[in-house]
This record gives sequence, structure tokens and C-alpha cells, in this order.
Amino acid sequence: MKWDPFTVIEQVLILLVITSQIWISIKVIMNSEGAEQYVRIMSFCTGFLAFLITRALGVTFADLMLVTHSQDSPLGMILIGAIFPFLVGILISEGTIIALKLGMPVPIRMVLLIAAFTLSQAAYTNYVALASKITTLDKAFIPNLSYSIAVGLWLTFRYRDKHTPSGAK
Repeated sequence: MKWDPFTVIEQVLILLVITSQIWISIKVIMNSEGAEQYVRIMSFCTGFLAFLITRALGVTFADLMLVTHSQDSPLGMILIGAIFPFLVGILISEGTIIALKLGMPVPIRMVLLIAAFTLSQAAYTNYVALASKITTLDKAFIPNLSYSIAVGLWLTFRYRDKHTPSGAK
């Protein structure tokens, strides 16, 4: 696998999306106190544990992409690598918006759990892409690209901050 400037830019942008999700998660955890903060930390950690279960079962995005690459299935690659991560990105973004708007503990905890799960998926997909050498880097990063694009687009057009001036909505 060879690295070119576009692959480097691609990785930097994917890492920025992942970093922004970590930053939001940390901010949401730090905005709570006492037992609620503990429960939010546990929710976030449970998301990592859920990822470890999928990894042990071999059903991560990365594992599924390896199967579609080895079967040389364009339809499988589109479904598993592009459409499914894109839909997950939209669901995560919308869930985050709703949870933050509601300010209720359980939706916020669920978002933290799912955020940790998807962060783990993205990190593992990068690891497998770099370690497996089954395909080119641009194809290996399709799930992370699709997910990152969905998160970025959905939040760009859907999120409204409470500090946004009323005329800017």
C-alpha cells in the first residue's frame, strides 16, 4: 500500500471527525456531576466493551469489509462499506442532536455509549486497513469515509446551537 497526499489528507480529516466526537463526549461527561458523571463515564466505557464483543465475534466494519474484499463483491462493498456506515453516521448525529436538546440523562448516556462504540469501530478499521494489506488504502477506508461524511453533513445541516442567533436558524 502506498501513501499519497490525498490519503494523508483523508486520514487527517477522518481523525478530526473522530477527535471532535471524543471532544463532545468528554464535554458532555464533564458537564455532569456526582453519580450522573460516573454513570456517563460507565456508559462511554460500555461502548468500548460492546465494540470488543463485536471484534471477538468478527462482525466489526473492518471484519465485514475484509470478507467483501476477499469475495470481490462490489455490492457487498457498497452495502457494508458505504451505505451502512453512512446510515449509522446519520443515526449517531441525529441521536446526539436529540439527546443534547432534551438534556435528559438516559438519551445522553446512550449517545455516549454509541459514540464510544463507533469511535472504536473507526479506529479498528484504520488499524485493519493498515495491517491487512488486502486492498488499497482508499478502498480500505471507505467505511470511515462514509461514516465521517454522514456525521459531517448531518450535523452541518441539522444542528442548531442554543447560542445561535434566532435569525441564523
